[in-house]
Amino acid sequence: MKSPLVLLFTFLFSFSVGLAQNAIAPLFPVTITHDFSNPDKTFNDVRELILNNYYSADITEQALYWAAIEGMLRHISPPENPGLAKIWTPEEYENILNSLKGVKVSLGFNSTFNTNDGSLTVTEVLEDSPAVGKLQVYDRIVRINGEVLKGKTLAFVNDLLDGPANSEASLKVIRDVSVMDVKLKRAAFPSNDLKVTVLPGRPAALVEIKNVSQGLTQQLAADLQKLKEQGVKKILLDLRNNPGGVLNEGVSIANLFLSKNNIIVRTVARSDKATPIVADREAPFDFEMVVLVNKNTASAAEIIASALQDHKRATIIGTKTFGKGVIETTYTLENQYRVKFISSAMYSPAGRSWQASGVLPDFLVQQEPSVSESMAKLPIDQRVSNDIYLITAIKLLQ
Repeated sequence: MKSPLVLLFTFLFSFSVGLAQNAIAPLFPVTITHDFSNPDKTFNDVRELILNNYYSADITEQALYWAAIEGMLRHISPPENPGLAKIWTPEEYENILNSLKGVKVSLGFNSTFNTNDGSLTVTEVLEDSPAVGKLQVYDRIVRINGEVLKGKTLAFVNDLLDGPANSEASLKVIRDVSVMDVKLKRAAFPSNDLKVTVLPGRPAALVEIKNVSQGLTQQLAADLQKLKEQGVKKILLDLRNNPGGVLNEGVSIANLFLSKNNIIVRTVARSDKATPIVADREAPFDFEMVVLVNKNTASAAEIIASALQDHKRATIIGTKTFGKGVIETTYTLENQYRVKFISSAMYSPAGRSWQASGVLPDFLVQQEPSVSESMAKLPIDQRVSNDIYLITAIKLLQ
């Protein structure tokens, strides 16, 4: 009788072969199922009735068309993520492009919003940002551009914080018992998505990737080469709270560690068979690896984790990941607005979809993402003694 491990391998191999040869069913049902006659006339009739009879005259024809577009995009998004498909104005899309390039346009700080007293508490001042030297962690912001924040929604507050580069914001800040006015000018600055730290007293390094941004692979490869020359043998690849980013960069990062012709990810487009994307690096890095993930690890970061896991190239520790196993394509409209929606699904090298279900770790380590973020601000010698993720990873590498 075959062992459970052999049976599991046989199942995964069979499923993988089937995935490569057959068209694949959608990962989730599209909820638009209603067929009716004269759809154009029905749409226009409803539009006219609303414009002529709705109790408020504030609704415009433009607003109804916009709502219809957003409704279409919402219905073709996954049920668990109805806002995945989007439409952006040219100005909004400029911010998206900056983010993908590893550039952030903002006032330069992260914060939490207390709805009870209407204040923002600064949790981090970002490096090389406009807030450096002007704000401190634990500062409380109670007004933005004269607007009192109490009673406002988080979306409203975010709108006050957001804006184009070189625009200015006036903040009313409480620090200890002092009240001060602080003016900050929004600016574009590097997101610092990669941080590499050699662990004290160990031939190991912590490699933290915050976002999978454009050009990150080249920077990472250079840092890994330096680690190799320094005699580092083991790395802790930290993908916690990494929302993903550029698909090709995620593939390229996995490519740094996999043998040539290893499958990195399989993609399935409309009615097509699975298309494998394979590693092509002649001499991949051979570090012994542990990958750290949590429930906020998503998309391109999940490509890295699933590929390294399926090829047994790394041990995955943490909790199951976010579960975004689809690829969106962005299209440019005639008016320069952008619209994006799902164009492909992704499967791991072994043929597993992680859409909605996430990538499951090899070792379960539970720690709230907010705790991980707090630990990341500590000096490295304190982190390796207090961060349960790092403690577990170091033990596994030993």
